Amino acid sequence: MKSKKIMILGLSLAVALGAFGCTSRNDTTKDNKTTNTTGTTDTTGTSSDYTNTDYAKTYASLYDTNISPLTQYSMYSDVNATTNAYANDSDYPGNEEYVKQLRAAYQDSRDNLQTFVNGLQNDAKTDDSTLKADNDKLISQGNQLIGEIDTKIKNLDNIPKDAYSKSKNDFINVVNDTTAVDDTIVTDFNDMIKNMNEMLGIKNNSDTTNTNKDTNK
Repeated sequence: MKSKKIMILGLSLAVALGAFGCTSRNDTTKDNKTTNTTGTTDTTGTSSDYTNTDYAKTYASLYDTNISPLTQYSMYSDVNATTNAYANDSDYPGNEEYVKQLRAAYQDSRDNLQTFVNGLQNDAKTDDSTLKADNDKLISQGNQLIGEIDTKIKNLDNIPKDAYSKSKNDFINVVNDTTAVDDTIVTDFNDMIKNMNEMLGIKNNSDTTNTNKDTNK
């Protein structure tokens, strides 16, 4: 892996998903005034009725295990991030290898998201009607987003053959145009994640933003 690529891993962006910053979680027990730190989400000082529920703990674990790691693919979040990552020509692996690495990033993102959705469906249990309704909406939106990533993976096969002879930046733009999908689904998913985090009293260290936009428009 190129050193430039390693340096990019720390940015708070996620391929095809937007930005999901790592969080920190403190489960505070008021009766004995002790704080137990588990996972990476922070609920200190919140008044949410759901903060210390089993659902909140399960959700936080699923989020930290499957969503936060996607920040490693920040360099593929949009055209600007990619071209900046490969500002030095020596860091660029070549057009064919770039597509291979991008496909692997999409696939890993898709797999992580599928695990997240499966966990919400099978493990994140609650008897609260409001929380259950929001959980079901997040599952549905997550499944739609998985479909979008599947489309992006499939569209990699539609890159014109003659495009592989283009210059680095021109090729990156062609790939972006070929794999572009509707922004609405990822935006709605991001909003649902933010709303769920707020409901559970989870504090994010960075805002969720939509990075799946066509920057050439």
